[in-house]
Amino acid sequence: MTIKTDMTNLKALSSSRKNGFVLVSVLMLGVLLISCATAFTWFVRMQVRTIGRERVNISSRSLAHVLTNSVMTMLYEISQHTGYDSPLQRWYKPFVLPVGDETGIWIIQIIPLDDKIPLGNLFLPDANTLRRELNDVWEVMWDKLHHREYENLVLDFLDRNTRGRVGSKEEKYFINRGPYDMSELLMLSRDIPSEVIYGSGNQMGLSDYCTIYSDGRINLNVAPVHVMELLPGLDTGLAARVAVARNDEPLQSLQDVQKIPGASARTSTLLTNIAGFQSRYFRMSIQCLNESGEGGMSFNIIFDRTTRKIVRWEEL
Repeated sequence: MTIKTDMTNLKALSSSRKNGFVLVSVLMLGVLLISCATAFTWFVRMQVRTIGRERVNISSRSLAHVLTNSVMTMLYEISQHTGYDSPLQRWYKPFVLPVGDETGIWIIQIIPLDDKIPLGNLFLPDANTLRRELNDVWEVMWDKLHHREYENLVLDFLDRNTRGRVGSKEEKYFINRGPYDMSELLMLSRDIPSEVIYGSGNQMGLSDYCTIYSDGRINLNVAPVHVMELLPGLDTGLAARVAVARNDEPLQSLQDVQKIPGASARTSTLLTNIAGFQSRYFRMSIQCLNESGEGGMSFNIIFDRTTRKIVRWEEL
């Protein structure tokens, strides 16, 4: 009788354990299914957000392209009636453009370039001889950089002549043409320290004085003072006064420069072939903000007004 009772109790205990195991298994399976469902829901939401963002990004790119083409056309038409480009002109002031509920608003600014020494226009048509009006400018710039030893090396890097200049050399990796981008100068980093190209600390570099976006003349309405100081006829004091004068009223000709205290007819003569007052290249900065004020896509676009072509497109 005792044995039978024990067997009954053992079966009951075994059945209870089995039921408990099944219950735990069901609970674990339920937790797993809930976790999978939650993960799947999260994944779907993320995919929907990603698709939504990409749809907005595609729309933003298209709108930015249309806007850039419109701006290029507008500035081209303006150039037919005005002979100068200055930040004082109203179309170069920052403005806000509402572009729809999804995209939000855009903060836009158009900035005239042609503001530094033109690396793509250093030479005469033979692509080897440095332009006479740039001879002194080039030398003074290297004095400012405190690295005259690299002056001819950079010229050899850019000219089409495969013979090294005095005190320099010609290497197989030299591009022997004007750069398409300032970063191409980093090819010289095996011979020139990178800080000479891009500057370091308080010391300016080649990129602070030179640009690839220029038609060959430096627009005195936008050129930095440290660049104007390099130009013939503009010493440190006069360059600073030019900057003050252009902030009051745009400079439209060399006659306007002559009116600035310290300038003269000789100043105009010296600047004739290097200084200008119009720009060929422009940078358009677009910052996109959504309804919450958070930033979305931003664009940095450089275009050529003369050919009405985009020459650089950056998405930030």
